[in-house]
This record gives sequence, C-alpha cells and structure tokens, in this order.
Amino acid sequence: MEHNPADQDEVVSQFCTMTGVRPEEAKEYLVANGWDLEAAVTEFFAEQDEALQEGNSGAGQTLGTNESVPSAGRSLGGSSSQSPSLTPQPSSASRKSAPKKRFATLGDFSGGGDDSEEEDDIENQDLFAGGEKSGLAVQNPDDIKKKIIEKARRAQAPASDDSEPRRSFFTGPARTLGGDDTPSRVIDVPNEPTPRLPQRVRRTLHFWADGFSVDDGDLYRSDDPGNAEILEGIRQGRAPLSIMNVQPGQEVDVEIKPHEERYVKPKPKYKPFAGTGQRLGSPTPGVRTPTPPTAPAPAAEQVSSEPAKPTVDESQPIITLQVRLGDGTRLTSRFNTTHTIGDVYQFVTAASPESQSRPWVLMTTFPSKELTDKATALGDLSEFKRGGVVVQKWQ
Repeated sequence: MEHNPADQDEVVSQFCTMTGVRPEEAKEYLVANGWDLEAAVTEFFAEQDEALQEGNSGAGQTLGTNESVPSAGRSLGGSSSQSPSLTPQPSSASRKSAPKKRFATLGDFSGGGDDSEEEDDIENQDLFAGGEKSGLAVQNPDDIKKKIIEKARRAQAPASDDSEPRRSFFTGPARTLGGDDTPSRVIDVPNEPTPRLPQRVRRTLHFWADGFSVDDGDLYRSDDPGNAEILEGIRQGRAPLSIMNVQPGQEVDVEIKPHEERYVKPKPKYKPFAGTGQRLGSPTPGVRTPTPPTAPAPAAEQVSSEPAKPTVDESQPIITLQVRLGDGTRLTSRFNTTHTIGDVYQFVTAASPESQSRPWVLMTTFPSKELTDKATALGDLSEFKRGGVVVQKWQ
C-alpha cells in the first residue's frame, strides 16, 4: 500500500495514540506491516503479551541475575519450540530502542515488506485469471517466493530440536494402606493423560525457476493460480497438509533452498533386496506355481500315491539314484546295474505328472551330459557304477 508523507504521518500519529510509543518505534512497526495500521497494532500488543508472560515466569528470580529466555526455531503455525538458553536481562537503554522480536518463526511472513517503495511496487503486482464476466486476482507466485526468501534471510537460525518431555515416574491409580478398622482402597487417576503431540518434523522447500517443490516431491508450477495460494499460506505461517505431509497441529521446521535452474525430477533412491530371486539347487530353476492346500488323504491313499519304483533283483548288484526334478522335487529309488537309462525315464514319468505334459531330458551333474541313449545300462556308465545324481532339465 502506497502512502504519501501526509498520510504516513497521520497513520503514525494514530499508532502512537493507540499504543503510547514514540513515532520512531511506531514507524518501524508500520513499515514492517506495509503501513497496515491494524496489523501493526496487533503485532505490537502481541509482543507486549509475550514480554509480560516472560516477565511473570522470571518473577521468582533475584535482580541482577541471568534468566532463562526460550529461543525458538522457525515453525509453521506460529508456535515456537522452546530450548533453554541463558541471556542477560534487558537494560533500560535497550528498552528505549525499537522493540525486536525474540522469536523468528514462519508466522512472521504474514507481515508486509520493508521500507523500500520500489520493492512495495513489485510486491503488490497481481495477476488476473478468469473469463469475460468473472475474474480472480492472484498474487504473482514469483513475488511471494521473494517475500518468503527475504523473510527467511532476516529470521534467526532454527534452534535444535527439543528433547522429549519427561514422563512422570508415578503414574496410574494409587492404593491406600489399610489398618485394623479401615480397609485398603484404590484411588483412581483424577485426570486422563493428555494426548501426546506429534513429533516436530523438518521439511525442505525448494524454489526453482519454474516453480517450487517440497523435499524430493513433484513440482508445483508457478503459472498455476492454485499453487500461488499454497505459497501465500506458507508465507503467513500455515503448513498446507497436502504438500507438507504433516498432521493437524504438528510443528514443522521449513528450510528454504533457492535454485536458479529449472526443476529436474530426482532419481528414485536405490532400495537393496528388491525384486524376485531364484532358488538354488538346480542347473535350470523350475517355476513352481502355488497350489491351494488340500485336506490330508487317508493313509491307504497316501501309500498308493507314491511313485511306482522299478523291480529290483536283490541277488544282483544294486545302486541308489537320486533324481532332481525340474520343479525342485527330489526322488530316490534303487536300481540294478542291469537297468537302463530308459527305466529311469519311465520312473520319472510315472512319478511326475508335469513331466507327462512337457518335453524334458535327463542329464548328469558334473560334468553335465545329457543322457539320450535309453538302451545304455546303468552299470556301463562310470557316473552310476556306485550310484549318483540325475537331474531333469526342461526343454
């Protein structure tokens, strides 16, 4: 808002009449609030109330000693996170100077610009969106970004996070001690414990040449009027829940990082142990499809469902072969050395229904060699003279 010198003097006079401060102090409040008399008076009395509360909290201390004054980080919503720090009592000379805020919060963004008329002209530029008979005045998002960055530069550095509040060692109901004439009784908790506030969080607000983003999120373009309203809320100390990802009433420390380049979407962070894996134990891992659990069959049926094993002559040399099927199943059977590779093929076909519907071949382990001659006797193969392992390979 622009004022000529005569109007400014009148506003300063009204401020002095309402607050009782000197014209120099009144002018600083008015300049900080863009010559808005109501906002400047509200800010003045708010600081007076804060100073009065601090004085009441330190009334029990002796004069000449240092008192603990809370220092706060920049938080959205106007509340401050207090951490103990020792600062000296203000002297009478410092009280005569223009009052300065002890709290630097993002709530200060609700004030106006500085004492530069040229900057005021730039800040008050509005954009208009709408049709022929309806329009909406929207403040330039670039101007709002400049205001937020300028206010953040003038604000104090955020204080360290407070430690968690101490829990009381004595909680829950109490019990009185009884005597000969008085029985013991239980005293319930008078008041329910207050709900715990959500933990204070930190967010990073990035300003780009074509918009802004929060942390590693998506871009909010500057040419969107709705995004200008979001920035205006941040400037006034409010945290939009939709982009800050916070709960109602949760305090937020906002770190501002301006960038001159355009927005580039960050690469997704690498997450180890993602995706699918392969089972060990087979040269060619098979695909096992999950089957729904079935009710256990009677013992007689279970015995009959076992694969039919070849007939073994106990008077002849006997070897034991382990067959690893393509689906991961392992079968063990005894054979005579006179049995052929074809007998092993027949045993696998009878034991595995899946082997009846797709082509496959048997092979040795190390060195891997396909067993294609079904007429060869097991005793004639050096790998199976004392038994061994046969692997099924899907084709």
